[in-house]
Amino acid sequence: MTDQPRVWCAMIYVADSRDVAGAVRRSKRLHWKQADARREVEGWLTEMRRDPVRWEIADDETLVGRLPGYFAVLSSFFLPKEQ
Repeated sequence: MTDQPRVWCAMIYVADSRDVAGAVRRSKRLHWKQADARREVEGWLTEMRRDPVRWEIADDETLVGRLPGYFAVLSSFFLPKEQ
């Protein structure tokens, strides 16, 4: 366990296109809690009128959400220690 603060970023990508180089949507602000980042993605999907997302744990630092035509990624980062 680390004492460094962890933050979460949410992103949605198109799953069906080889031409997409970046996220369709991405957090403009980081979240302190994974649940808040998850809610951000779910809110976007409601706005986009998409099916609900099915979340899978990729590892301790990443969640992947799957839905038809898209996938969402919640990725966590440690903030740097103050020097």
